[in-house]
Amino acid sequence: MILDIYNDSIKYSIKNSKSLFYFGLTLFSIFILWMTYLLILIHYQNANLNLKFASLIVPAVLTLIPGFLFLGYEYKILEISTRGMINGTDKVPEFNNLKEMLINGAKVFLVKFIYFAIPIIILAVSNIAFLNHISGGIIGTAGAIISIILGIILYFVSFISLSNMAAHNNFKKAFDFKEIKEVILTIGPARYILFYIGLTVIECVIAFVLFTITMIAMIIGTSGINTLTSPEPLWWAMFIITNLIFTLIIALTELFKTRGIGLIYEPIEE
Repeated sequence: MILDIYNDSIKYSIKNSKSLFYFGLTLFSIFILWMTYLLILIHYQNANLNLKFASLIVPAVLTLIPGFLFLGYEYKILEISTRGMINGTDKVPEFNNLKEMLINGAKVFLVKFIYFAIPIIILAVSNIAFLNHISGGIIGTAGAIISIILGIILYFVSFISLSNMAAHNNFKKAFDFKEIKEVILTIGPARYILFYIGLTVIECVIAFVLFTITMIAMIIGTSGINTLTSPEPLWWAMFIITNLIFTLIIALTELFKTRGIGLIYEPIEE
């Protein structure tokens, strides 16, 4: 069954090239936003440090829009996958209804933030004790260990919680820990962890192969061009195209992973 999920996820991730392209553009737009910000900072390198720090708010806020769209599209895939069948006829969702995607993306972000806030708070509190108490070394070490272990556990649980939310289209279901526990036990904790490790390995292999092919193609294609002496517009064109391809590869692997996580989810009969 697990191999069938891997096989389905690979085929599913390349079904709709148009949606995949738009999905990748959300990541690419984040990259462009921060590159533009860095170039502006370099241009105004003598600007006041406080002004530079305050200006971080602009790209950070603008990044939320494509970021939420990215998460909102993943939510769409989870909705379809949690209710679909392995090797079935599920269609890749269209990249449309942006308002709904933004709202769902914000919900996904909030769920992830809440889950990972807990180990971060534990780590922060233990480090405050480390700085302000004579026995803080022990407290700090214990806090770090607890936060790491808890972070790993919540990392795996968060995927099931998001699948549970998508399956029921209900934000509260992301925190229905009784139901989430039953879902994990139905799947099998060890089976789920091994499945996710395998999913991550395949995701990394796909990314590595595609990255390698892209780099080889770029090297061959630009072998006659000296990037140090070539016109600046040509260098920037190469830079942008390369990073666009990289973001599309990341989007492809994320689509693959999200599909797999949705398929491994087994709803609890109410």
